[in-house]
Amino acid sequence: FLIVLGQVTYFFDVWKKKVQPSIMSWYGWALLMGTLCTAQYISVGWDWSLMSIITCTLGCIAIGTAALLKKNYILASRDWYFLFLGIFCIVLYLISNDPWLTTIYATLADLIIGLPTIIKAYKDPVNEKSSAWLFSLGSWSLTLAISFHHDLVYAVFPVYVWLYCTYIVFLLYLKRN
Repeated sequence: FLIVLGQVTYFFDVWKKKVQPSIMSWYGWALLMGTLCTAQYISVGWDWSLMSIITCTLGCIAIGTAALLKKNYILASRDWYFLFLGIFCIVLYLISNDPWLTTIYATLADLIIGLPTIIKAYKDPVNEKSSAWLFSLGSWSLTLAISFHHDLVYAVFPVYVWLYCTYIVFLLYLKRN
């Protein structure tokens, strides 16, 4: 619920031009999550747990599309390199059968695709500041707490996303300019 609330909040912040997203991060995240969802569907079939990934994928597409429609986005030439490196990690994820490697590749892909947003939050926190990041941090904090009751491989991605969100929140709310 918190992640959906965060995405809806961010969507409206983009629509109202309160924030200016890195378009490559949002479409890259949509591509990554869509790939993860498809891969899980192919390997184990339909499961209701896929709904959260589908919802997040659609949220990322909606945010990217709102940014395009409103002509309210950041696109630096280096963002293309991050996207291609992220796609390379997605391909490595798809060809690997080892659970640890797939987790590492998915995490690396997410980080690389998310670097334009981190750079933007560092250089221009005012145009990234949204309470959506606080909702996301709350959601991943809960996910992190739950993930430690499973095998360690299931905690790697939540730990990474929690650290990512924590760093974004630090840049937006706590860092002194």
